[in-house]
Amino acid sequence: MTNPAQASAAATPSSVAWLVERSALPDDVTPLVATATDGASLVQALAGNGKPVEALRVIAAALPPREGVWWAWVSARHASQLTAPDRQPPPAVSAALAAVERWISNPDDDARRVAWTAGERAGLETAVGCTAAAIFLTSGSVAPPEVPPVPPPAGVDRMLVGNAVALAAASDPVHFEALAGAYLAQGLEVVKQLGGWDKAVALSQEHFQTQRDRQARASAPSSAPSAASHPR
Repeated sequence: MTNPAQASAAATPSSVAWLVERSALPDDVTPLVATATDGASLVQALAGNGKPVEALRVIAAALPPREGVWWAWVSARHASQLTAPDRQPPPAVSAALAAVERWISNPDDDARRVAWTAGERAGLETAVGCTAAAIFLTSGSVAPPEVPPVPPPAGVDRMLVGNAVALAAASDPVHFEALAGAYLAQGLEVVKQLGGWDKAVALSQEHFQTQRDRQARASAPSSAPSAASHPR
């Protein structure tokens, strides 16, 4: 006989199941997952049941890299201005926000590495630092430029985007719920601008698969030299 957990998993739409896996939702939201028919209903169920951070992570999992980083950057910039005296963030935070913005405008490898360095200086535990870390893990290599490339783990950048937006909301604990709600609304608007949940998830899945393929190629053992290449 099929047990209830297997039956629930079988009944969950594939896109929802993928979002649940990629956003690493805790077991206690399983009843909410079971009622979701798409990403929108999953986010609504989580947010409506006191799980705004989990809802943010679902949106992050659904977004492709550039759009996800833009969302995290907007949230981090807003939070840093909101909580800083005279709305002027510390210089290191401002520099990191500028570095992230440059990558969004021109996401090449130099901008990726500059964003990482600026994020480290701002503090990777901050919203903008976490956003910069997400940039660093979207593509390229996590090793120094002068050594053989090491691809980043697949999907970690999406998790960091969700963490960055949650950190932005948590920067003002008194207004956490209001900020989380505002950032949720912004994330949902990004999904809409991409053409809806199906389109957004398809783009996110494509990027995830590209990352996983790069990892597989990088970790595959080198082919043994052919007999013809051996010295005689």
